[in-house]
Amino acid sequence: MLYWMHLARRDLLVQAPKERAPSGTFALRSPNRPNPIASSVVDVVAVDADGVTVRGLDCVDGTPLVDLKPARAA
Repeated sequence: MLYWMHLARRDLLVQAPKERAPSGTFALRSPNRPNPIASSVVDVVAVDADGVTVRGLDCVDGTPLVDLKPARAA
């Protein structure tokens, strides 16, 4: 599942996490990214006329969905 992290800041290129030296945004596991498109592998529980129900999604309620793709094993 691809989603738009609409609450994430996009203006931080260097961040200083607690007890660490400042690092670049891409060196950290921070939700603050210049491109806030995120992905999550989920289990599809149900598909109906009102939407898709999934399990394992790690985003905030109301986060805009960008796309839903089938997972492919490597």
